[in-house]
Amino acid sequence: MNREYYNRIVSILKKDIGPKKIDSRTMSLFLKQLSLLLNSGISLYDSLNIINQQGTDKKVIKAISLVIAGLKKGLDPYESFCLANEYFSPLVLAFIKTGTKTGYLGKILRDLSDFIFEESKNKSTVKQAMTYPILVLVVSILVIIALIKFVMPSFIEIFDKSEITLPLPTRILLFVSSFFSENYILILLFIFLLALIYLFLRTDYKKRVEIDRYIFRLWPLRDLNRLRVEYQLTSIYYILRRGDIDTINSFDILAESFKNTYVKETLKGIKNRVNKGESLSLAFKNAGIFSPLLISMVDIGTETSSLDESMKKANEYFANEYIFKIKKLAGLAEPVLIIIMGLLVAFVVFSVSIPMFDSINGLRGG
Repeated sequence: MNREYYNRIVSILKKDIGPKKIDSRTMSLFLKQLSLLLNSGISLYDSLNIINQQGTDKKVIKAISLVIAGLKKGLDPYESFCLANEYFSPLVLAFIKTGTKTGYLGKILRDLSDFIFEESKNKSTVKQAMTYPILVLVVSILVIIALIKFVMPSFIEIFDKSEITLPLPTRILLFVSSFFSENYILILLFIFLLALIYLFLRTDYKKRVEIDRYIFRLWPLRDLNRLRVEYQLTSIYYILRRGDIDTINSFDILAESFKNTYVKETLKGIKNRVNKGESLSLAFKNAGIFSPLLISMVDIGTETSSLDESMKKANEYFANEYIFKIKKLAGLAEPVLIIIMGLLVAFVVFSVSIPMFDSINGLRGG
């Protein structure tokens, strides 16, 4: 691997698992405070100083210090916030840029704060819903590993000394146990290699788009992914419409708000089609990833000149539907995982018990 590819992989690692931005709840509070001060007629410089004096969060203090330093140098608000881009997401920076241009910075930051807070609440709901299924899955894996590592070696030794013919389930279990015990290092290396190949492929933007497209359209999560995109899109688009941001600039910001590059490119495609004179609803339809409901809401909003209200209503629906689907999926996963774990443990017990009983019966018969 040459130096260029190495650096590209390192950049992906830093981007995906490197130092965290300011967490959502803290960011929402910061933006709420800043918007309140700005809407009260206090300058950005003074507003930041007031928040900084409270000293509530170390990351916020560091970020504000960088922004204040930029303002002192004569930079505009957007350029100043960009100096602290390791703390602020591209979405926050895009909204600050838009608010600076339109003169609605306080209003836009207030709406953005509400969005981030709701997003944080929804993430917490998702985590709570998925905690138990994930816990069951982890326990299942640990039980299987414990059986293979600590229980099976004793039985393997007993069966090797016996002269009985082992049944098929027992032979399968012994093969699996021996395979993992003897090749666990190779298995770990193989997993590491797959992860490395995945990261390497993502360094190429076109391949990254294809990977993200596959992940987005993956059957078990396809509807869930679509709902999440529609929920996030309608929420942000509603804020942008309230800030009187035109469609072209809105879709530039919308594209920046998604990590999935396939979704990014889809939104850029909508912007390009609208730029060429295509209607917004038709551009959404031709994108091929949105539900008929969203397309209809865009069409109605455009025709009645009430797109912001249409997006607000659509957002309420998609947010509720997304959370409902998550809870439903988690509810289905729990019994399925428990049944699978029970079947695996039963298979192990059954496979070990049969030859043991055969040995006892053989001794009695002898």
